[in-house]
Amino acid sequence: MLTFAESQDALRRLDVAGRARRIERASLRDARGRVLAEDVAIDRDQPGFDRATMDGFAVALPGCREGGATRFDVIATVTAGTTFEGTLAAGQAVRIMTGAPAPQGTTVIPIELATDGGSEGSVTFERLPAAGSNIAWQGEDAHEGDILVSAGTRLAPAHLSVAAMAGAVDVAVFERPTVSVVTTGDEVGAGGAAGIRDSNGPLLDGLLEALGVRVTRRHARDREGELRAALEAAASSADVVVTTGGVSMGERDLVPQTLSDLGFETIFHRVQVQPGKPVLVARRYDGVLFVGLPGNPVSVLATAHLFLFPALGHYLGGWTPSFVDVPMRDAYTHGGKRHLFLPASLESGGLVPARWNGSGDLIAAAAADGLVELPPGAAFRPGSPARFLPYIGHTLAERSNLPPRNTRK
Repeated sequence: MLTFAESQDALRRLDVAGRARRIERASLRDARGRVLAEDVAIDRDQPGFDRATMDGFAVALPGCREGGATRFDVIATVTAGTTFEGTLAAGQAVRIMTGAPAPQGTTVIPIELATDGGSEGSVTFERLPAAGSNIAWQGEDAHEGDILVSAGTRLAPAHLSVAAMAGAVDVAVFERPTVSVVTTGDEVGAGGAAGIRDSNGPLLDGLLEALGVRVTRRHARDREGELRAALEAAASSADVVVTTGGVSMGERDLVPQTLSDLGFETIFHRVQVQPGKPVLVARRYDGVLFVGLPGNPVSVLATAHLFLFPALGHYLGGWTPSFVDVPMRDAYTHGGKRHLFLPASLESGGLVPARWNGSGDLIAAAAADGLVELPPGAAFRPGSPARFLPYIGHTLAERSNLPPRNTRK
């Protein structure tokens, strides 16, 4: 059985036989969630001109003094999208709106500092700000040629907005791999007291679609012929086949033998992690990958982040989910022997591991923000940094509800 570190190294070495790093262009409207294949550089200075940051008056200092106040003659109005052609002489001003180009050599004074509003062809101020105030200077945010979004970035709305500011109308992205999900188990979707509802299918649909991946899904019961047909069909049309359930050691865990019969070579099976120990990764000669996830829903959530997404990274320019260091709110000790990835929430004061009832407790996992990494024997003091992996497609603090626990009906 591999350690977690060994499994990650094996994932990095996967060979997908030329299926990876195919590039296409996507409009900004269609690029959300895709992984950028080429840097986006800005094509001009930002701002592109000296820009007024407030409504008011652009004045040429020092102006003229009158009775202790400072008066300027207002000779024009500049709105956003228009320019003032010429140079202001000392004592002259133009009325200016936020976002408009400030005439050369001027200072912008907020309209709130005017004592008379400038309605009669002149404006008076009781005091003047420092020269050059309230102007965003050309190029102070970025210079022409600066890279604003780097290749390998998974594009979120803010990235797309910055790309548009940089002059892009479309971007180079890695082609979306096709993933075929096969949920397994007689109990999944079955009626009666022993049946369970399929939560794994919608979970994987949402996670994969958040990555901009094309997803198909089917279900196979624990029948050798039915499972084989489902996996064979999935592998014929997908870059990556994902299953839930059927990878452990039970009598009905048919996936490993079926994979072998279909020509897949096992890369690893079972890793010293919790949840998700039975996880299985395999490869076919033509580069089709297989990732077999355990059936319990928290195991699916965890192993999708820890194993499936790094495998998909081969098709996405090497992108993988990123851990961040976050302080623990309270002391915590992990006395187990396996590498634990526990659902945790980001609270005021730090990271709080969930109080869960095991790998079937999806309710506790959905009330969290991601996974905290707890190596065997790890001991954390309040404020000690821990590695935290936010859930893909999840906004921090937008969690589902955790009902009261420790009660029995």
